[in-house]
Amino acid sequence: MPPIPDKQLEERILMVARRLWREQGEKGLTLREVARAAGTTTPTVYKRFRNKEAIRLALASRFRTELFSEVFTSSRVEEIYRRFLDYAEANPHEYELLRLSWPQLAAPGRPRPGHVWASAQMAARFGGRPEDYGQVVDAVFFLCHGACTLLTVAEDAATHEAIREVCIKICDRLIEHIEIFRPCD
Repeated sequence: MPPIPDKQLEERILMVARRLWREQGEKGLTLREVARAAGTTTPTVYKRFRNKEAIRLALASRFRTELFSEVFTSSRVEEIYRRFLDYAEANPHEYELLRLSWPQLAAPGRPRPGHVWASAQMAARFGGRPEDYGQVVDAVFFLCHGACTLLTVAEDAATHEAIREVCIKICDRLIEHIEIFRPCD
């Protein structure tokens, strides 16, 4: 009789990979250790994930979904970037993997749900079409991403607060003067 496939194996692999990434970062995420901790074999992990990069990308995709779950509950535009920063501060290891994976996750032609959602929020509040706000959304993302990257490596509370405060002040200014980014009719 053929073996019965383990339908929960992929989830176990990703849960273990997440724990290993959180505890040890890149060096702890080996296929051999993932297999051992997930209670399977390395060849079985290779059947589900082509290589370590495929596991990293699957994890990063999950982390992006978690980040969006936080951000998409924002009731005001100004809350969007504050929640983005909150996620990075609360999940520095996860954000580090996101940082490493943004080029693949946001490659041309790939869906950009955060960009679409934030543009729609701005259009709903300030008028116009969502595509009118693409530059503002990109600018806010680039500012937040830079700040979040620094937040994942800064070790003292004063540095964290200074990074966060400057990012929020600049984003607030962008929103206060959003009309300069909208195309003239």
